[in-house]
Amino acid sequence: MIKRVATLFVSLFVVLHLTAVAQQPATTPEPEAPSAFVVPDELRGGEIIVYSPFPDEQMFDLAEPFTALTGIQVRNIVISTGETFSRLQAEAANPQADFWLSVRASIIQDALNNEPPLVIEYKPTTLSEIAEIYQYPDSSFFTGVGMYPLVIFYNEVALQEEGLDVPETWEDLLDPQYKDKIVMPHPSTSGTSYSAMTFFLQWFENETGDVENGWEYIRALAQNVAQFTRSGRAPQNLVAQGEYPIGIGFFDAVYYLGVDGFPIVSVFPSPIFADPYTAAVVAGAPNEARAKLFFDYLLTQEAQEVLLKYGNYSVREDIAPPDGAVPLSELVVLDYDWQRWGEERTAVLDRFIEETQVQVPAQ
Repeated sequence: MIKRVATLFVSLFVVLHLTAVAQQPATTPEPEAPSAFVVPDELRGGEIIVYSPFPDEQMFDLAEPFTALTGIQVRNIVISTGETFSRLQAEAANPQADFWLSVRASIIQDALNNEPPLVIEYKPTTLSEIAEIYQYPDSSFFTGVGMYPLVIFYNEVALQEEGLDVPETWEDLLDPQYKDKIVMPHPSTSGTSYSAMTFFLQWFENETGDVENGWEYIRALAQNVAQFTRSGRAPQNLVAQGEYPIGIGFFDAVYYLGVDGFPIVSVFPSPIFADPYTAAVVAGAPNEARAKLFFDYLLTQEAQEVLLKYGNYSVREDIAPPDGAVPLSELVVLDYDWQRWGEERTAVLDRFIEETQVQVPAQ
């Protein structure tokens, strides 16, 4: 069975291990470019380096049409969102990457506010091809690239063997029967978990008028979590393999593992976090113009259809949700204030550790 999800931890002070993920066969004729995607002759060829939590197999599929259209090779470094942020800070004086893919707007905002800024403001030339709701015209940097809801997921076999009920709601996760049965990422190293924590805070604030009730929920949830992982995708692997019966994470990785035959099932609680992820061009990128071109490509039908295969909801209106996924119209989606949580990121992460006493996992 092909291993679908990979995690690669790499030192900030050693030579990058690069995986070529898109090689254009010499005999393949160049396909016609999408109408809104224009490739200047001077940008053809060369390469870009991408930091992303996407496994190499997924990035290969995503990059293959781009390379066929442009001749630009895409090299993937598999790394979690939190670790990417730290790496970009360490590399700010001498950037090694060109592009940051699959990251939340609140974290990109934090990266822009960093001194020096870690990314640049850029809106793709293909912006008009996607749904208006994902264009964010009032933002100079936020463009929806794809979306996968935050879900509860469980291993059917493990849950049955341990005699546990299926958790249907976020509140259910506080039930004593789930003590040490849940796995999720740590918010300091995972954008997935930071999204989850700030979602809980905003949800309870909306419901009760007091954000402190959100912190009360987080403290209680942490008591039932057996392990906080460094990677946002590690919980899906651990649950799929039966090491834990229940996890919290984004739908795309659960979907992918289900396609692989694992007995893993998603629950779509109400309300749900369903903000899109975005991308960014790295400040001082060695190949900035080619990285911008890759951003333009990500909104095209070719790219969006590849993302669909990996459990992503498309930001285009001409592409339906993944097979078996709950349509967005049937979900109760929280109106998430990504600007607020970008501004409060450091304070939220510090308080999470203070409230839960859960330290950042070691590498």
